[in-house]
Amino acid sequence: MGSDLESETADAADAAESTDSGSAAATDDDGNDADADAPEIATTVGADSPDDVVTSIVLPAYNEVGNLRPLIEEIVDVVAGEAMAAYRPVEILLVDDGSTDGTADVIRELTAEYDAVAGIFLRRNFGQSAALCAGFDTAAGDYVVPLDADGQNNPADIPMLLDRLGDGYDCVSGWRRDRDDPITKTIPSGIQTYLARFTGPDIHDFGCTMKAYRSEAVAELNLRGEGHRYIPAKLYDRGYKITEEPVDHRPRTHGSTKYGAGRLVRGFVDLAFNIFWNKYSMRPMHIMGGIGLLLLAVGGLIGSHAVFMKYALGDALLPHLPRLVLAVALILFGFQMLMFGILAEMLTKIHYKGEVPYRIQSVERGDDEH
Repeated sequence: MGSDLESETADAADAAESTDSGSAAATDDDGNDADADAPEIATTVGADSPDDVVTSIVLPAYNEVGNLRPLIEEIVDVVAGEAMAAYRPVEILLVDDGSTDGTADVIRELTAEYDAVAGIFLRRNFGQSAALCAGFDTAAGDYVVPLDADGQNNPADIPMLLDRLGDGYDCVSGWRRDRDDPITKTIPSGIQTYLARFTGPDIHDFGCTMKAYRSEAVAELNLRGEGHRYIPAKLYDRGYKITEEPVDHRPRTHGSTKYGAGRLVRGFVDLAFNIFWNKYSMRPMHIMGGIGLLLLAVGGLIGSHAVFMKYALGDALLPHLPRLVLAVALILFGFQMLMFGILAEMLTKIHYKGEVPYRIQSVERGDDEH
């Protein structure tokens, strides 16, 4: 009987000791909960747990082998901070745009080291717009934050951009107010930005990759060419609310810029298209028909004047032959513009078939009792 009591007492002591040791293992030296200090980034990404991800961070990368690892370490530190508590779990999507310098290998290493990191590998170099599009299509979060993989965007600005979305905006665009780039990039970019304001939104920096979006705004995007530069214009055209916030811009530490004269020319061509598309994509006859009617009117006036001079005043037609040629050319061009306008209207009906020409923000009804 005495030995049984001693045995039960020893078992109780062992259980208490086990409980104490388990409790100690769950706390750190300061008495804080160790699990609470762990970064609350997504343990799985993509299709495995799309409902768990709150924020998707998208980084298109082309030959950025020296920048990716330190940048991902920065992002993980920011995600683990208190400022990102409301926006976790997070997935980090690295899009390899056909790199040739070992960037793909670094991405695979990072996916093995961090559960929140996922790699997307394109078959070849499709360009930044296509790489962003691939990241946007894969993103599972309620919020999407793209930034450059060259390390010039500061991840510390991510919480601030996300907070501004909470003020009722659908897109918060980064503004590189103190841009750390050579003059060969800043001057052409400044000209493009000035002209880009004709697309609608009044912001200072269209070309900054670092932005914060709501997922429903990203779903509206269809990026082609250098279309990533004019994402605010595309969203503005669909009625989304856009604002901007100054962000830090740092010098590049590894690799070389991918911008050149050819990209500048393509950017201006895309700008001209976006100005046209935002204003007249649903009513092309207004611009083409208007130009056509103007040409027809001018050509008709010139031709009528020549006929009047011939038959009313008796002047010879030969001295006025260049004017007659111009009149005929203007009438033909005007007629062609009218035909192009009609064809464009027909194509518009096909393109927008099944799509409503508006975007509803909300529907509010009064109390059913009233």
